[in-house]
Amino acid sequence: MASLCYNNKEHLLAGVIIAGWDPVDGGSVYSIALGGACVKVPFALSGSGSTYIYGLMDSEFRTDFTLEQARALVKKACAHAMARDGSSGGIIRTVVITKDGNDRDYTRGDQLPFGPTGY
Repeated sequence: MASLCYNNKEHLLAGVIIAGWDPVDGGSVYSIALGGACVKVPFALSGSGSTYIYGLMDSEFRTDFTLEQARALVKKACAHAMARDGSSGGIIRTVVITKDGNDRDYTRGDQLPFGPTGY
């Protein structure tokens, strides 16, 4: 992916987030910037609404989350971004990647962790 982004940097305007699990490193998240730099990170944010939630993620993210705690923070962050950014969607889809497989979840807009104003 990093090579694809770098080789197409004049034509591709997208940041990419890649996550997965392997028996050597366990869970990993990589952020690939517009120019193709690939960096392993504890978490990654992208998209127009992400600028609204960096502080929230910096203050609340922990590396020892349970699956439920991680999903709850992601939903909270997405709901905050959606409340402030007119271009962020109306639903939340999450996927937790573990050695046992992928755990998918879908949250409708009327089931967000808090009201439409973000509070």
